[in-house]
Amino acid sequence: MAGTMFVTFGLAVVPAFANPSTTWTANPNPAAISGVNSGYMSLTAGVPLVCTQYSVQGSMYSAGGNPATVATLGTLTFGSIASPCQSALGGASFTASAPWRFVARDYNPATGVTSGYLEGVQLRVAVSACQFTTMGKASATYRNSTGILSVNSVPGELAVTSALGCGATITTGTLPVLRGNFLIKIFGTSTAPILVGSNP
Repeated sequence: MAGTMFVTFGLAVVPAFANPSTTWTANPNPAAISGVNSGYMSLTAGVPLVCTQYSVQGSMYSAGGNPATVATLGTLTFGSIASPCQSALGGASFTASAPWRFVARDYNPATGVTSGYLEGVQLRVAVSACQFTTMGKASATYRNSTGILSVNSVPGELAVTSALGCGATITTGTLPVLRGNFLIKIFGTSTAPILVGSNP
């Protein structure tokens, strides 16, 4: 998260987080984590597909470098029999190929937010007679105060790599957008892990 340069009386004052972090410290380290939906997850690919129930399990850990992989999401589930994912075309099924990895790029000590992206994102989606696969990465942030891992991809990060029975609605030229929030906790507790970036 690039800092804005402020100029006062001819002096340039740059916030501490202007220099990218190279040391990432997780507490605890490593932390076994689990997460559930906070709000809904949407995948917009021709038509919006929405999941109101989803979960994740994995681990968060200390690392060095920039960018640096600081979390691995090894188990992801979307929807359930009682609360399936939905679209304008009816029920939808999402199958994630794990792991997804959270890669850290910047840390803002004023807000406790780590910015980066999820890499290795792969979803197989079936809705009505349409089946397609999307792959790529998705911009994401993690906020210490809430434990929210927020996914907010931008067009071009994900791409449809195969599509069958989707007509002109979803093709290999479609660029999906994935958005949603995971509420992350240390496994078996109600406490969120802490992730801090620094540049010693």
